[in-house]
Amino acid sequence: MELIIVIVGITAAFQLQIYNEKRISRQIEINSLSNLKMEIEINIEEFESLKEYRSDITQHSIALLEALKNGPITSEFASEHVFKLVRTSTPDLQNQATQAYLESNWSYTNIELKNELLLLQTQLQELQGLSSGYQDRKQSKFMDFLFDEVDFPAFKIISMKAINSITFKNIIWNQTSDEYELNRLYDLASAQLHKVDSLLTVSLE
Repeated sequence: MELIIVIVGITAAFQLQIYNEKRISRQIEINSLSNLKMEIEINIEEFESLKEYRSDITQHSIALLEALKNGPITSEFASEHVFKLVRTSTPDLQNQATQAYLESNWSYTNIELKNELLLLQTQLQELQGLSSGYQDRKQSKFMDFLFDEVDFPAFKIISMKAINSITFKNIIWNQTSDEYELNRLYDLASAQLHKVDSLLTVSLE
């Protein structure tokens, strides 16, 4: 009888230990998911904050390109768009919680979330890669080309020769193409961020 009681006691203690380990593991997982959701929401807000900028700079690129296609433009018209196109804003994205989750064992128990996070990472890397090249091209092509004829700190155009050249028109054509591609990648990544956020909401219920 005593042996049976001892065995039952050991079994109960073992089951309690397993229960506690699962409870602790689940709590750690919840903390990881909560941190991940917070990071995703921060990135969503970052994308939202750039919507107006993306729309504005695309419109200025298109307007300047269309005007250059139709012949010489005035310094007043050029000033209205050139100094707007100098600006460059890119998303400041967080990735620590995402990377930590993907490297954890929990990512193997929630395959759908893991796959969507991997897709999101791929999209964000593509966006950041294009953004980096875009900034370099804007400096080396756009600003350097106008450097001797535009006083950027004073927002003043000294000469219109470079601006009305075929070379500058081609620069703006390339830049407008970049804007369209950036907008496409922004839209893809933004939609994916919202999808991941929805999956996290379900996982935390």
